[in-house]
Amino acid sequence: MTIRLGLIAASRIAKGAIIDPLPDVDGVELVAVAARDHDRARAAADEWGAGLAFGSYEELLASDEVDAVYIGTPASLHREWAIAAIEAGKHVLCEKPLAANADDARAIAEADERGDVVVMEAFHWRYHPFLDRIRAVLDGGELGRVDRIDAAFDIPDGRIGRDDIRWDLALGGGATMDLGCYSIQFVRWAAGADPDVVSAEAVCPVDEIDGSLTAELRWPSGITGSIQSSMIAAGDQVEAWLRVIGEQGRLIVTNPLAPQHGATLVVDTGDRIRYEIADSSTTYFHQLVAFRDAIVDGTAFPTTTADGVRNMEIIDACYRAAGLQPRPTA
Repeated sequence: MTIRLGLIAASRIAKGAIIDPLPDVDGVELVAVAARDHDRARAAADEWGAGLAFGSYEELLASDEVDAVYIGTPASLHREWAIAAIEAGKHVLCEKPLAANADDARAIAEADERGDVVVMEAFHWRYHPFLDRIRAVLDGGELGRVDRIDAAFDIPDGRIGRDDIRWDLALGGGATMDLGCYSIQFVRWAAGADPDVVSAEAVCPVDEIDGSLTAELRWPSGITGSIQSSMIAAGDQVEAWLRVIGEQGRLIVTNPLAPQHGATLVVDTGDRIRYEIADSSTTYFHQLVAFRDAIVDGTAFPTTTADGVRNMEIIDACYRAAGLQPRPTA
């Protein structure tokens, strides 16, 4: 079986998430690109080797030549087009975060429950084999009782220009939406449970848009922690990390986000320090394989719509704790 994939939006992220890994993934073929402008769709289709180009998303969803779609629109549009794709009987790989807010995410999850297709949120990092090695440390007991879990994803100020959609409230902008959604997933995954948001503080260079946000967290088990994300970080280096502190040692993971660009795992138990380095296979390759296998074989996967709802609930809670509102529905 070959899955015929169409792109909803000729977006920048589609190249890294789909186009680049596609040649190495058997059983998935790019057949169509849709954009709100037919000329743009045709140009992207020609560049990326798709035979079909549509000047509207509706046309792509109506096509019998498409089995599955990748949704690369701004987050504020995910609800509309994910639900439309589900109702059209198309499998869905939806770019993160799942929606603009938790209510929209719940609407997608409800449509998913009614439908008979695979709906996967594109948190690509969850599919890299490096996570198995991190999990082995977390579950192996060498850290002892876990007391604290912290995570961050920061991008230097100026890397994301003020004309970027991530600074647009109506399109789901904000550091927590674009970057903090990963930090929240890092700590949720490490703890194996969802935290409560105790407090949060945001810096908003643009009205209602968090250029940076930090939040203090607490789990029902008593574990404490924090998340942070920034589009205006000082320095000149992108930073993404996860830190877990236990009674007998600590674990520090640099770049769990994209191990293909270099990632390390450090376990420090006082009497010894152990280092591990991730392999260079790409998260996007593993994600696309998982999407294929879920469609073809029914293989289970972690980034379900139910998981996406929980992540969005914490994002919304961070905004409210910082005195901001969740991102609006389009």
